[in-house]
Amino acid sequence: MPWSISAWWRADRHYFRACRLARAGKPGEAVRALDQVIAIFPKHARAHAQRALALAAAGKVGQAVQAARRAAELDPGNHAPLLFLGQIQYDAGALEEARKAFSAASRLDPDNRLVRAYLGLALVAMGRTEAGAELLRPNLLYGYEPLEGRVTALAEQYLWEHRDRAKSLEDQLTAAESGRPEAPAGWGLRLASAVRRVLLWPLARLRGRAAALALEAEEAMSVGDWEQAIDALHRAEQAGADPEQVALALGQCYLEVDNSTAAVKQLARLPEEARKEPDVALLVGAALFDAGHCDLARKPLEIAAERFSREFVASYYRGLCDIALGQPKAAAAWFTQAAERLNPHIAEKRLAEMLRLCAEDGGEPR
Repeated sequence: MPWSISAWWRADRHYFRACRLARAGKPGEAVRALDQVIAIFPKHARAHAQRALALAAAGKVGQAVQAARRAAELDPGNHAPLLFLGQIQYDAGALEEARKAFSAASRLDPDNRLVRAYLGLALVAMGRTEAGAELLRPNLLYGYEPLEGRVTALAEQYLWEHRDRAKSLEDQLTAAESGRPEAPAGWGLRLASAVRRVLLWPLARLRGRAAALALEAEEAMSVGDWEQAIDALHRAEQAGADPEQVALALGQCYLEVDNSTAAVKQLARLPEEARKEPDVALLVGAALFDAGHCDLARKPLEIAAERFSREFVASYYRGLCDIALGQPKAAAAWFTQAAERLNPHIAEKRLAEMLRLCAEDGGEPR
């Protein structure tokens, strides 16, 4: 193929189309577009490197490794193909091969923070915690979500195995990061609730006992009196309140008092279509996860993660489901999505907790 302006134009067109397809989650189509680039310019190193990532995303690990190695051969002074090779091998569980690739990339670009962080990640995963943490921690948080997702996956796998001693994520996050109320309902909030109750009570009484009890439950929930709310909701249903509304509210209340089994039972009363609504799906997924039904929690959490694209919680717990089911590679994608959202500090805090437990155990993961 002659090196003409037309050839360059066609190659660039295919290359950038491949990048768009990869970002759109279509790695197979991206590979085919990159194949067209390579057909025009067989020694196009960037195309071989991007083809390696696309093949890995499509699950073709062996071909991805070959493509990354070919890219490194074509551009021996560039650290990027070796970084990609290490990422692919790390995700495939070939930790020693990943370490070698990251080490080689680091020798080419010793001051590259991302390369140093990935080398540290591989060392931590191999059990060389002290050396790996020294490289990883200073270079972890600067907005590179794929690294943060891999770090969180590594940490969560270890913490899940030591959950009797590990702190919960919520205990490590601020109220703004976790979405928790900053404090129990204070005097002002309780006064506002009392005023609302006085104003609405006559109307509720006119509508009957069920409406009055529903108001009582709503006000109790607004100030965090969950047990009172549960009692009022049960009495409201006995008085003829809408069973679906009661079941939904009870599911939320039981989650708040850490009775996930009761929450699952209540939410199961909802029609299937209602349980597919994103906000309800999040409650269902949380209840199933807390009750230990991680396999069943995955689908509702996926629904919530797709809808609530500015919140990390659903994605984070969807990743935890994979960790609990022994699938850390699948979990990394969900943790990456969580890291892209409102809280960029999950990886840092989970790694710190992992290292704390490792230190108690003598410095090495078990």
